[in-house]
Amino acid sequence: MHGMVPDDIDYINDTPTIQEYKKLKRVMKIMTQFYVGGSATKLEQAEYFEGELQKVQMDEAQITAQLESLKTFALHPKRREYEEELNEELEKLFLLKKKFTTKSDEFRKLHIWSNGIVDVTKWLENGLDDYCVNHLQMELGKTVDAPAKLSKEEFSKYKEGLDEITYNLQESQDFFMASLDGRLRQYHIIEKEMIEAQIKVMSQFPPMIPRTSHIISELEADLEYVTKNMGEDPSAIAKRKKMLEMHSDFFKVLRWYKDKMKVLGDEYGIVDQDKRSEEEKIKNAMSTQVEFMSNLTPENTPELQELKNLHLN
Repeated sequence: MHGMVPDDIDYINDTPTIQEYKKLKRVMKIMTQFYVGGSATKLEQAEYFEGELQKVQMDEAQITAQLESLKTFALHPKRREYEEELNEELEKLFLLKKKFTTKSDEFRKLHIWSNGIVDVTKWLENGLDDYCVNHLQMELGKTVDAPAKLSKEEFSKYKEGLDEITYNLQESQDFFMASLDGRLRQYHIIEKEMIEAQIKVMSQFPPMIPRTSHIISELEADLEYVTKNMGEDPSAIAKRKKMLEMHSDFFKVLRWYKDKMKVLGDEYGIVDQDKRSEEEKIKNAMSTQVEFMSNLTPENTPELQELKNLHLN
């Protein structure tokens, strides 16, 4: 993906060449599609967990109705038996309800956030021609009508969105690097061993205890998931490398945009009140998973040397 100067994204100038401009357009379109797809995925995930939550709520309503129907009867031994079974079911449903509520809220909020990011990427993509023709006076062979000037509030909104995208892409880039230099595998091995240790301990308790079977079932599902993620077939590795290169270009284009936005911000007289360094901002936005992997030691994988040749920083 990285070519000779000046085609390489690393070497985008303040006033890009036509060749650089075309690559900027291509990368911005890919970036927009990337976030549009991500937003759609988060919506699917939110709707899935919302659907699961509705099933649990229906089960809960059924059990509640059953318990209510039993109240009209005397304390018959069979009534106690039914009530014990139904209350055990309610306890299990409570755990599922809590899980699905948390997950559905999480993905619904992520979907809303993603939609905002999509708006920012579309604004950046649509504004590229205006910036190059009307601000940089590039000869693109076409006339571009300048959009209405942003208010300070609108500018701040897009500037904040651009910062979020940049930090998000930096974290994503770090994740894909870890997936190729062995640190993600180390992370999964530790996770797998933790799950196996818990299953071993829980298996020592009587299986008739409701929590025993429930927790073991949850842990076995986690074990299956992490084991699946540990697979490293050639196609998965190739996909990770492609995604890493793409993220690298995304990040460099965004950095170019941030510089341009700073110039426009100076025109508005907007002063950034956040005095943290870029490194501090990125670290604060970093997920606990990526932060943990940053403390692991990269392995001498075949992909490691390739990573060093990608000019990712």
